[in-house]
Amino acid sequence: MRNTILITLAVPVLALLLVGCSGKKDDSAASHDHQQMNNTMTHDAEMSAEMSGKQAGERFIYYTCPMPEHKHIHSKEPGQCTECGMPLVQAVVTDTAQMEFWGCPMEAHSHVRHENSGKCPECGMNLKPMRLVKN
Repeated sequence: MRNTILITLAVPVLALLLVGCSGKKDDSAASHDHQQMNNTMTHDAEMSAEMSGKQAGERFIYYTCPMPEHKHIHSKEPGQCTECGMPLVQAVVTDTAQMEFWGCPMEAHSHVRHENSGKCPECGMNLKPMRLVKN
């Protein structure tokens, strides 16, 4: 009789333990799948950045003419410079190791380019390390 009671109590407990362990494996598998998905998304973003000429971690701001004389030409869309016909290039915020100039992140202030950090003389925003992506 005592064995019957122990078995009666032990079976549900074992069943719960097995289900609990199974759930943990599912959580672990889901976590692993989520990690793989994040890795794939990161890889895809890096590949897309490489194809566009941008480095991973850079942020697109606007398109502008690559000629310094036409830095006032800017657009949200790719196109041609209205003064020389050259294809517009992406201006991106980057890290200080890759930067070409300190620039205002506002499209309308694409002409604000300095050698040193500081504030935009037109809007007061902090200048960002920027570069032009030339393919």
